[in-house]
Amino acid sequence: MSSNPFATRFIRPGAIPFLFLDGDSAEAIVGRLKACNWRGQIIGAHGSGKSTLVAMLAPLMEAAGRQVVMLKVGPGQRRLPRIEKSSLSPVTQLIIDGYEQLSWWSRIWIQWLVWRSGGGLLVTAHADVGLATLYATKSSEDVAAAVVNTLITAEGSALGPSEIADAYRAAGGNVRETLFKLFDVYQQRGALK
Repeated sequence: MSSNPFATRFIRPGAIPFLFLDGDSAEAIVGRLKACNWRGQIIGAHGSGKSTLVAMLAPLMEAAGRQVVMLKVGPGQRRLPRIEKSSLSPVTQLIIDGYEQLSWWSRIWIQWLVWRSGGGLLVTAHADVGLATLYATKSSEDVAAAVVNTLITAEGSALGPSEIADAYRAAGGNVRETLFKLFDVYQQRGALK
């Protein structure tokens, strides 16, 4: 039984590597984060790869001696779960994915907690939230095509450039939504065989 390469288990953050089409690297981003006293932001549009990039960076931060604590903030969530001051230390690397969802007060509180502990803070957001920008993710048809090509491995199962471009436009430039749309295209193609 063949499996759809666009199934959630294959496209979730961390399942595929973030693709640096601009020549940058995860190691360079961790180096910039360290140079900024372990505090910074990754910004980019919805579905442009921020969560995937953070999933790639976490093991590199751990290899650099950081104790990674990752929190995901969902749409409409204005507060984080309670974080005990005693759980943060100078080697803690707090990662908050979806930071812009938090209220202004929650952001101030988190930054104060991190500052007080001497730990690090890495956030993802759609726009600048006042920390050093370490990387800005971008989506394009080229990025979508590169991601698709990493997922399609079986001979004869490639999608045409027009199918990828159509899905990208239908997803409004959101690479993650493009992959969801291609799931249906791939399923339909398999049903026709």
